[in-house]
Parts: sequence; structure tokens; C-alpha cells
Amino acid sequence: MNQQPKSVPAFASEAEERAFWESHDSAEYVNWDDADVVVLPNLRPATAEDRDEGGGAGAAMAAESIAAN
Repeated sequence: MNQQPKSVPAFASEAEERAFWESHDSAEYVNWDDADVVVLPNLRPATAEDRDEGGGAGAAMAAESIAAN
């Protein structure tokens, strides 16, 4: 990449950010040549239970927190 990357705009919501990235190429905003390689060894595939609950561990922890109160 010979040019400086563009600045990523500020987003008012996650939905606004999602819409932005659906219609823009990240290569214009990030110099991927400078990116670090990351290894995430503890990831696991989502299960049917995760999908049925509407989320993964975060949704489960929120449900436990609500049940405890």
C-alpha cells in the first residue's frame, strides 16, 4: 500500500458501523501489511445451544446474572 490509510469514522451505533463495513473495503482504512499475526487457540465452534440462546458465553452469563437476582 503506497498511500496512507483513510481514517475510520466514528460510529453512533454498532448497526451504523456494520452498514459502513458492508459497503467499504477495509484495505482503504487499514494497512494490512503492518498487521500482527494472532493465534486464538481457545476458540470453539458455536453450538446449537448457543444459537438457541441467542448468543454464546456472554448471553449465558447475562442469563445467570438475571436469574441470581
